[in-house]
Amino acid sequence: MERFFQSIPSSYAAGYEAARKVDGRLAESYIRHTLIGDPAADQVVADLAQRYTPAQVHPMVSRALGSDAKFPVEAPESLREFTAELAEAPEWFDEDLAMSATRAFLRNSDMVLGALVGGAIIEGFSTMISKSFRIRSRIIENGVRRLKQNLAQLLDQYMPGGMLPGGDGWRMSIRIRLIHAQARRLIRPTPEWDESRYGLPLSAAHMLLGAAAFSGRVMQHVENLGGDFSAEEREGYVHVWRYTAWLMGIPEEILFRDYASSVRTFEIGALCEPPPDDDSIIMANSIVNSAPIVLGETEIEARRSLAAYVYQVSRELIGDELADQLRYPSPWRINRVPVLRLRNFGDRMLRRFAPGLGGLRSRSRFSDMMGAANLGPGGISFALPTSVFDEESRDW
Repeated sequence: MERFFQSIPSSYAAGYEAARKVDGRLAESYIRHTLIGDPAADQVVADLAQRYTPAQVHPMVSRALGSDAKFPVEAPESLREFTAELAEAPEWFDEDLAMSATRAFLRNSDMVLGALVGGAIIEGFSTMISKSFRIRSRIIENGVRRLKQNLAQLLDQYMPGGMLPGGDGWRMSIRIRLIHAQARRLIRPTPEWDESRYGLPLSAAHMLLGAAAFSGRVMQHVENLGGDFSAEEREGYVHVWRYTAWLMGIPEEILFRDYASSVRTFEIGALCEPPPDDDSIIMANSIVNSAPIVLGETEIEARRSLAAYVYQVSRELIGDELADQLRYPSPWRINRVPVLRLRNFGDRMLRRFAPGLGGLRSRSRFSDMMGAANLGPGGISFALPTSVFDEESRDW
């Protein structure tokens, strides 16, 4: 234990002490994985960088994630092995359970969006995760596109068949995994990153914390907003994220199994993390101020008004203590989440007693989310970033 404690990145020492009093096994596992990246994906991006130009990488990766018949013969063996390991879903993946989540997601798309943007993403960026993103400046320079990519991934995950091998959600998850590996390769040599303090950038621990935030933690926020996921549908939502996390390279031995374990993973992982710093403040506020543009507001005053509303809802979801640490504006006198909860209860009653009108309203909300997730003509690219600083990188 003493040798293990000496290996802890210094930024995590105090958090680990607090977390291990709650769940020593999970806390130790989390801290160990702050020093682990993704060996398979790391090897792929290293081989691609060594042998190919950036312009060659995009079509090669795109073809590699397509059908076997079109797999590029010139691709490195590491890419072939990497995709072969992901070509079949794990035995534990349950398509019926995943479909139950799809039905609930379609009914509750606006609440999932609110839970994600106002709650889980903000809480994720209150941790050391924010440092990797702030260094690369992806959120600051392209916050709108980043949020849209998150929403596009969510839509692809929960569409029927989206997570089956070759589906859009499957491809998107692997794309993100390779981008994380490339970002890790670019960040590690920079003077600003000190592994003795921070561990590895975009470590397996942070990938796990993000997946837990986007699954079980989102479900907690959805419940607070008045969502109507049944117990089975909630488990299905987390189940899809468990498979997504597996595709994204999180070791199966640390992967959450169900809703309860995903919530526990988030709780202990967050305890291990240091308090929010300037990077967290920058990233969280960038997300909130990007949200109105993603939702279609173009006028300055309307954007300011909607940002103020998002700040208030977010404050109520994440709590005053974290909101103050992130330097949110002062709270409003009247809370907004109870109003949202009441509205969503009314929508449930509408679906029950006037299914036609209720269905129309659900479809309208889902259409709004589709619009928010629209990435425009460029769509999703399989290119990889080429510079640690996003403004110096080729488009990806």
